[in-house]
Amino acid sequence: MVVNETDSLKGLVEAAVERYDTSIRQLAFKAHEAGFKVTYTTLHQIRSGKYKSIPGEQTLRAIAYLAGVDDSVAFAAAGQPVPGPPLADELPPGADLLSPKSRKAVVDMVRVLVDLEAGNNAERTESEQDTPRQLNPVASTRNARAGQKTPAESGVIELHGEEARNIPVPPREQLAAHPKVKTRREQLDEESGEQ
Repeated sequence: MVVNETDSLKGLVEAAVERYDTSIRQLAFKAHEAGFKVTYTTLHQIRSGKYKSIPGEQTLRAIAYLAGVDDSVAFAAAGQPVPGPPLADELPPGADLLSPKSRKAVVDMVRVLVDLEAGNNAERTESEQDTPRQLNPVASTRNARAGQKTPAESGVIELHGEEARNIPVPPREQLAAHPKVKTRREQLDEESGEQ
């Protein structure tokens, strides 16, 4: 069975060597001349089958250029999806004028979506699932006044994904914001008023 050269990154690097009839070192120079950032070492390790890292977008685009194939071929050979156009190009006018707080919210939302689409939660190993994940405080741990507990010390934690889904939600009537629920202060006022 003959394996297509484009089925692996190693095959694509070999195709590039044959295409230009040159060395790996010269291929790296050609990539640099075309504006790609890829090192001789990376190309050499991929060709020799010793590359242990996950190749980045720039490396894959450089290999595609050198092999004379579409970017999607190199991404497929690496088992990675082809990235779309830069998200920043698709943001509406005025996005650059957002406040730092709004920008942080946008970036945090994108991080959550990237994690969800990457399936990071589903790919956790058994040992990672057995080890409790470090939870982050909801509010800043700084600026606590003397004698005041920080959110982390008071037990306020942030939950995400499956962790949040596994927490039972109390009935609406038991929530403090519900009008039928009395605060501790209201309860104490009632008790002292009855006596």
